[in-house]
Amino acid sequence: MKTLNVLAVADPAITGIVSEKDRFDAFEKEHGIKLNMDVLPWAEYYPALLASFETYQYDVVMVAGHLWLYDFMSNGYLREIDDGYSDAYEYEDVLETVREEIEIDGKHYLFPSFCDGHMLLYRKSAFFRELPEKINLEEVMQLVKATGENSFTLKAHQSEIFQDILPYFRNEGVEPFDENGHINLDTPEAVTALKNYIEMKKYCAEDVANFGNEEVMRAIQKKECVIGVTWSGQLGSVMNDDCEEPEDVGFCALATSWNVTWSFGMNALCKDYEAAKLFMEFVTGKEMDQRAGFYSGNPVRKSTFKAGINDNAWYAKVLEMIKGAKPVAKSKKTGAMMGIIAQNVHDAFTGKITPENAMKNAQKECEAIK
Repeated sequence: MKTLNVLAVADPAITGIVSEKDRFDAFEKEHGIKLNMDVLPWAEYYPALLASFETYQYDVVMVAGHLWLYDFMSNGYLREIDDGYSDAYEYEDVLETVREEIEIDGKHYLFPSFCDGHMLLYRKSAFFRELPEKINLEEVMQLVKATGENSFTLKAHQSEIFQDILPYFRNEGVEPFDENGHINLDTPEAVTALKNYIEMKKYCAEDVANFGNEEVMRAIQKKECVIGVTWSGQLGSVMNDDCEEPEDVGFCALATSWNVTWSFGMNALCKDYEAAKLFMEFVTGKEMDQRAGFYSGNPVRKSTFKAGINDNAWYAKVLEMIKGAKPVAKSKKTGAMMGIIAQNVHDAFTGKITPENAMKNAQKECEAIK
């Protein structure tokens, strides 16, 4: 029996589908492939992923869609799927915007699993109305300030904060960097965006600087806030049986939402192309997409959304988010720049430096990357 080593991120979609033991057992038996899967928390995942590109550990890895694809492809970390997807995979069933994200110049590298985009959740009873399908940040900030102390929650942990602040940058017309690696942070607009983000801290739990997926999920479920922003790929977990008064939860996309499609790709050091491709088609095919959508809340296939649109109140709003979300610019330095920006934003958020110095530092440090 062949052995295939897989590295995956511990998001609800992956945790859920890995628990589908019968399906994995059937795949192993049918194809004679033994699967060894390591599922790591987000904070540990990226370093392990980079190490796997230097020394063989894994045949298949998970890639944060466009966020890393251009960087990894340029560095030769990923192997192209040169014979394309099989007819049985029905690639055309994948949402067009997702397909655009995971292709480069018509070349295929990734098999999409689930999306993570900015979704705003709120308690309808707190506002005596449903909010629009898409909402701008000015209105969000006004609602939070009017509601007062402990009304809001956000993901300000250092491992999440780069993505979390993106809508605030974009609200001020700021793209942190462009496709040529030029940095656009040492500007009045970027400082204003960071100040607005820090301002929201006043309306959050005292330890919000440590909040990641689990803490935000709990705050929304347990009514510890009345409005909060989380990833679309967390909605299945947020809206599980632990959620208090789920019928009171409303959903809308931010007008400046960002989205990334977590996908499986083939490590350039992969030892068995055919086995790796079989696995990736299996783990992201129609059947598993429905399961991933159930666990995460954000599948990637048209057929899954159509089948679940009446059972999942957020599916229609998530589709709006995906269609309107804007990706970050493709750059060979994206991963390194994200880390630098996150560190400086988090330092400002926790009061270690001023917003002005945070943006100056981020600009200078990102420009120094070779």
